[in-house]
Amino acid sequence: MAEKWEKQLKEFIKRTGEELKRTGEELKVEAQRLMEEVRDPARQAKVKESLKDLREKAAAMSKDAAEKLEIAVRKVEGAVDTAFERDKAAEAVRKAPSETPAAAPAPSEAAPAAKPARKAGKTIGKKAGAKKAAGSKPAATKKTAKSIGRKKPSA
Repeated sequence: MAEKWEKQLKEFIKRTGEELKRTGEELKVEAQRLMEEVRDPARQAKVKESLKDLREKAAAMSKDAAEKLEIAVRKVEGAVDTAFERDKAAEAVRKAPSETPAAAPAPSEAAPAAKPARKAGKTIGKKAGAKKAAGSKPAATKKTAKSIGRKKPSA
């Protein structure tokens, strides 16, 4: 029985060795072909040209992106400056007393017509009497349910 296994093992090793030799030869042929392609001056020139073209396109794209970013930053700066100026102007108007009647806006310009008052008695949400006082809490209820996880520390 042991001789049969030894024979099969030797045949397997022999087949594997032959496959490795063939694979090695194929790799050697492919490596030689690739080396010839790399050494070919025409192919080298083509690769150099494509790299040069790629470098030029990358430089142009980065320049364009930098310009667009600069424009965006300027717009943001302008918007922020405008917002601060409006805020300062509004603050100055609020603080300054109006000395002349011309400074106050006309009633039609100040605000649109006021909305009519709601009818009392009809509400959408909770009833008016159901509102709780601010800060009040409902009465504490004692829970008897048991928890599965860790116990809460007693207060």
